[in-house]
Amino acid sequence: MNIFLEELLAGRVLRMESAEGDVGYAVKTGQGVLVIDPPEGSRTETLKDWGWGVPSAVVVTHVQREHLAGVFPGVPLWVSAGDALLCEGLEACWKRVGRWPEPWEWETRGNYPGHLAGAMNERPPMEPRRIAGTLKEGDAFFGFRVMATPGHGKSAITLRGDVRGAEVAFCGDLAFAGGRLWNWFDCDWDYGLEGGQRTLLESVRKLASTSPTLLLPSHGSPETRAMDCLASLAARLESVLVPEGSDNGVAINFPERDSPAPGFRQLSPHIHQWRSGNTILIVSDAGRAIVIDDGLCQWLPIPERIEAHDRVFAQASEALRIISWDYIIPTHYHGDHIEMIPRLRERTGARVICLDSLSDLLENPDSRNLASSLPWYGAAADRLQIDVRVPEGHVVVWEGMELEFFHLGGQTTHHLGIRTHMDGELVVIAGDAWWGTSAQPGPVLCWNEAEPRTQGWIYALDRLLGCRPDLLVCGHGSAIRAPLPLLEEAMGRWQEKLKRFESLNAQSDSHSFFNPFRNDDHR
Repeated sequence: MNIFLEELLAGRVLRMESAEGDVGYAVKTGQGVLVIDPPEGSRTETLKDWGWGVPSAVVVTHVQREHLAGVFPGVPLWVSAGDALLCEGLEACWKRVGRWPEPWEWETRGNYPGHLAGAMNERPPMEPRRIAGTLKEGDAFFGFRVMATPGHGKSAITLRGDVRGAEVAFCGDLAFAGGRLWNWFDCDWDYGLEGGQRTLLESVRKLASTSPTLLLPSHGSPETRAMDCLASLAARLESVLVPEGSDNGVAINFPERDSPAPGFRQLSPHIHQWRSGNTILIVSDAGRAIVIDDGLCQWLPIPERIEAHDRVFAQASEALRIISWDYIIPTHYHGDHIEMIPRLRERTGARVICLDSLSDLLENPDSRNLASSLPWYGAAADRLQIDVRVPEGHVVVWEGMELEFFHLGGQTTHHLGIRTHMDGELVVIAGDAWWGTSAQPGPVLCWNEAEPRTQGWIYALDRLLGCRPDLLVCGHGSAIRAPLPLLEEAMGRWQEKLKRFESLNAQSDSHSFFNPFRNDDHR
């Protein structure tokens, strides 16, 4: 493995950069040679060849695979106190991934030790790494002061100290030269609440308060204009965060009409929408039914959840005079949309039909490291069985209606939409590709494979605008009539926000910035 070496600060600091662009440092101190964030390709022999000798210690500013890839046998390894559990290795970290704990409140669905809603949003070493000790805020280590700077890592630290008269900060991935950020996904802790990104911003301001003169990050070049870099980074972070206190407007923009089925609203003569969750019923004049998603979002213990679900569908069947349940269509893999589909399929005989591009993930949710899959919700079943797989553009002809399936994207790229002419309107059923009446761009949900332009919100907006619907039926009890002005405004705002992200992005493309799957998928 080739590695680029460069001496800094009159030979007191050796910068080591791997072929992949990961950066580490060796520092000559009064207590010996300290290695910080050793990238792949750095090793004891490398330092010996440069006359630096055997290092006395290795410290990692935040435990991620690429920052402890160097090989220094027998050299004590130090990490932040919060990162110690990650050094137990990949297998041990996976064993910590559990299910959504009671009381199933939305605010608790992310930011667990090592994972986010069931997706491992850390990148620990493949094998366990023995550590000599841990570091915390205020510790002194080899002549440097330890500062807690979480954000890019949940327990990241910065080492600050004087080197040849320069106030140096070994800041890991807190900042990138020019006031940019190495990636966005490592800050995604809590599934859309932006707690990680806001913590990162606080850490940037905290480091700036110490007035460093030189930043030595773990990606990119040294930054000699440290204060300008941190100020620019803070401003760019502020520009892309969702304004605090903003919301998505109201769920529905036209007068509601109660459905005969309790808990549902009737959007049109044939469309009934569950108000407080993710279920849509299309019922023909002959009493045949299609179910789109089956997630009532009644977060109760499983026996009570099943009982409530069965009661809702029994009441709907009686009230709407349903004689046959023909199809069940899942819009995407999130458990709050599909948790009861296996039970409904078993009880009604309805066939589950889905785009073939989504089917494998529904049948094998553990095959990808994605947030909020069905197993995370602790449902009665962990996977779906798909009865009918259809390609993009497939049209289901049913009871005189035509339902076209298309790839939609949005909150996750693994998402389908349905387009149909019904009750004199062009209707698009969009799942979680949109919600509510606000055009304010929401957060990018990195652990859903949702890079905005080609997978996520912008891609979905483009698809929805291309459909030109009269009625947009969304998840979580939302429905928007005449949505085009709203979608057009949202597209304009998203394009502007993407430009701000591009200014922040230190990567060569946006996929690398938002997509957490570097070299492997954690499996």
